[in-house]
Amino acid sequence: MKQYLRHTALFKLLLFLCAAAACFGQFNSSIQGTITDPSGAGVGKASVTLRNTATSVSQQTIADSSGNYRFVSLGPGSYEITATGTGFAKTNTTITLTAGQNLNVPVQLTLANASTSVVVTGAAPVIDTAETRNEATIQQKELNAVPLSGRNMISLVTLAPGVSGRGLVGSGVQGAAGDNFSTEQSVDASANGRSSNANMYVVDGLDVTSNIRPGVVNLSPNPDSIQEETTAVNTFSTQYGRGSSVVYTMTTKSGADQFHGLVSDYFTYQGFYAGTDFTHS
Repeated sequence: MKQYLRHTALFKLLLFLCAAAACFGQFNSSIQGTITDPSGAGVGKASVTLRNTATSVSQQTIADSSGNYRFVSLGPGSYEITATGTGFAKTNTTITLTAGQNLNVPVQLTLANASTSVVVTGAAPVIDTAETRNEATIQQKELNAVPLSGRNMISLVTLAPGVSGRGLVGSGVQGAAGDNFSTEQSVDASANGRSSNANMYVVDGLDVTSNIRPGVVNLSPNPDSIQEETTAVNTFSTQYGRGSSVVYTMTTKSGADQFHGLVSDYFTYQGFYAGTDFTHS
């Protein structure tokens, strides 16, 4: 009996490890940059603090002798970067980080005077020199603003550069397009000269692509629960090596240090639908 229980426990452990191998890290974003003085020279040993504005969780690092700093394994969201150095005023920079992004944020310090001053910079860089991916990211504000057939955001996959197709064409074997309550959905979208069978769909780092029907998505979250969605067509991380066409990643909303919630109601009047050659008023 003891041997049976031991074998059963070992089998469950192996099953868990196999399932965990299909998950990818959600906290795979990073921030890097250089701390400089007004002349553009690097400020060595500058103190840099990164704070998540939603959770108030912070971490600190010291720039190297050339003023370079880096934070890794970050989740998407809004962050505040605070930098200071000997003889310089404290500078705060607010940025928004997306999933899987490597964001370059240079910070320029100003000389301190008799009175302490705080310089706040919220402008994002025009070109992120640390980013190499070719993708389109739609955040929660845009998801609330654009019309979604059946409240299914996967229909937006064809808006990304380099993606062609009709979008949602049905939910597995049965079901209408845009039905986000179905367990399977076929998506007519492709890139890189590949077919839709090479597409990959990810929710919070978990691969939700069907193992039986390639290119079919098994889970379509409600848009109200999503913080952002990203459509990548190439140069994506090797952890998504299973897909060679479109890699569609969805990141759900994270918690914060205050209670919050959402109530929404959407109504689509069918009389406003575009007509066809066989439609009669």
